[in-house]
Amino acid sequence: MRFLYLALYSLLYNQLAWAYDGVSWAVSLGRWDSWRRAALPFVVGERVLEVGFGTGGLLSDLHRGRRRAFGVEPSAAMQRISARRLEQQGRHVPRLQGTAQQLPFADRAFDTIVTTFPASFILDIQAQREFARCLRPGGRLIVVEVVLTSRHPLLRFFFPLLFPSPPGAREQLDDAFHAAELQSRQHVIGEGAVLPLVIVAEKEGRG
Repeated sequence: MRFLYLALYSLLYNQLAWAYDGVSWAVSLGRWDSWRRAALPFVVGERVLEVGFGTGGLLSDLHRGRRRAFGVEPSAAMQRISARRLEQQGRHVPRLQGTAQQLPFADRAFDTIVTTFPASFILDIQAQREFARCLRPGGRLIVVEVVLTSRHPLLRFFFPLLFPSPPGAREQLDDAFHAAELQSRQHVIGEGAVLPLVIVAEKEGRG
């Protein structure tokens, strides 16, 4: 099942990128955008980086007021879709093609780094060290996932099929935070059976 999920994920980020928003809307019953926006109240500072921005739905929200957003995304197909979306909105958001393990930015470049429903890179110690390198002291990494809070047997059956994670993922993530010297805390937002989980991992020190 994990192999099938990864294959579908690869297709949605490449050949089937045009279907990504529709699939996301369907599996979340229309709540995908609101889940992603759960990150916004936790953003600090004026310079914000979104890693793995996909079709760019959150970039526009991040690039508001005095905040200046930047984006990194490895998929060329997603880059094209997000470029069209942002152009239609009249927004210019600097975007680069790259990976979380090799962020093309200077040390201490950002106040906040955001990644929502991230791929397996979030468990990679090298990626976490890159996040820490690019954050100013006192800056924060925001990770948005979803959690099942209901014990209903039908939901407990379907949830891991729609939102699978590898065995021991939470422990691996904690280990990666620790290796990168990031201090994390978790926030479950709202009420309901499936809710956004916002993980805030802060870099020690003062900006």
